[in-house]
Amino acid sequence: MPFPQTALSLNQNLYSTANWTVITRQESITGYISVLENADMQLRVLRCDHSLLGGEWLPPSGRKHKSKVREPIYAVFAMLEAVRLVEISGPEHAEEASAKSKAAQNALMIGLGVGTSAAALIEHGVNTTIVEIDPIVHKYATEYFGLPLKHNAAIEDAVNFVQRAERQHSRYDFIIHDVFTGGAEPVSLFTVEFISTLHRLLKPDGVIAINYAGDLLLPPARLIIRTILSVFSSCRIFREEEAPTNTELEHDFTNLVIFCINSASQFSFRRPTQADLLGSRFREMYLYPRHEVDSSLFKRRVGDEEVLSVANTETLEKWRRKGAISHWRIMRTVLPDVVWESW
Repeated sequence: MPFPQTALSLNQNLYSTANWTVITRQESITGYISVLENADMQLRVLRCDHSLLGGEWLPPSGRKHKSKVREPIYAVFAMLEAVRLVEISGPEHAEEASAKSKAAQNALMIGLGVGTSAAALIEHGVNTTIVEIDPIVHKYATEYFGLPLKHNAAIEDAVNFVQRAERQHSRYDFIIHDVFTGGAEPVSLFTVEFISTLHRLLKPDGVIAINYAGDLLLPPARLIIRTILSVFSSCRIFREEEAPTNTELEHDFTNLVIFCINSASQFSFRRPTQADLLGSRFREMYLYPRHEVDSSLFKRRVGDEEVLSVANTETLEKWRRKGAISHWRIMRTVLPDVVWESW
């Protein structure tokens, strides 16, 4: 635990040079975790080592905040909530959809961040279970980012949790898989074995959304997307922002959300209602997925493995350094150097 005088000295330097303040910080099992705030920008973020796990815009002081949930700083966290907007084609799914709208729904969150998507699901009345390996991430999401207490928390490794959930015959309407990627992804959570277990945990009309943050021009992105598509027969892929028009780029780092359903049917997204938006201006702009990516972008190339499995995780491990460097390059544009360099 940092000494108070050390934190005071750190904040004096941060505030004088970049208008940032460290609210709290602690070394934890996944790295150095801290909560930082910029009063001028009205911004609060959660940092883990060389990345941001998420953040939110702070409501202007003295102004009534109409949103029922907090406003995230990244579009991807609103996009993940679109699991609730999925409509599966075919008359056999119409009755299921009608029954689903009337019944209590449950969701499984693999990875928490600041709790943006989890908080929205809880506000919508979805019984939500959160699996987060780092107790400090869960603690800070609750204390500093407004994660509602009305959820089931499993502070443990997700592999162990999903294996136990399958033995207990647990089933979910929605699964959101949002673990830290960007060069430091927990490889075991992207294997065909793990993704297959998630497939079995979905209800027949269930929906899963998987967030992958990485450089689309590097082999790991192709490998992970192919792994997901090998398990789910009906998926659609969206990127956080519009694809670059420059085809000569050396890097294309972005957030992808892969939506899949537990059937071979086609699916679409209904337009959000005011109830879906929860009074959030940010969700008005980003809840509905827009920038679709053709899955052929991720087809196998010479030298690529077909899928990622527990038997060949070293294939992904060897690319982690390049992925981390690419991610670090992006992070250096998000916050000033002095923030990253100050512990």
